[in-house]
Amino acid sequence: MTAQQLIIVDGYNYILRQKFITDDDKNSLWHAREELIRQLIAFRGNKQINITIVFDGQDLKGLTKAHRPRGINIMFSEAPQKADPLIIRLIEKSPQPRNISLVTSDRSLANLARSIGCMVWSTKTLAKKLPQPDIESEYKNKFNTTLTPKELEEWEQIFNNGKYKK
Repeated sequence: MTAQQLIIVDGYNYILRQKFITDDDKNSLWHAREELIRQLIAFRGNKQINITIVFDGQDLKGLTKAHRPRGINIMFSEAPQKADPLIIRLIEKSPQPRNISLVTSDRSLANLARSIGCMVWSTKTLAKKLPQPDIESEYKNKFNTTLTPKELEEWEQIFNNGKYKK
């Protein structure tokens, strides 16, 4: 019997490479973590894999305490320690590091993980595998984008004539 596959995600490395964070949203880091977790839960689905997401620092918003589906684990390194040493400890403690795929674009971490016997995926590789949010549906749910025929006519006048006529 082979051991179950484990995917370890270097959380902030992935988030920063995928540009989940916006400067204008003070909660964007929290939203980015939640979006990554949501995407990984959807990716896992019914697959027989475990996923561990490792973040730098402390869990100030209770992410590790939130109820998550089985097979999804969230860890934070102890501040001020980075996630990298924790990720390496997880790999080294594994009896079968060949069953681990590490997701990171950090070259030194990737090289060290490979030397222990891990497979490494770039953040781009994982991004291609994850379900992407349906922005159009999300926008329509957040804002009423249905226009009446009169509103459509008014907008046509604005764009076709270059000015609005009543």
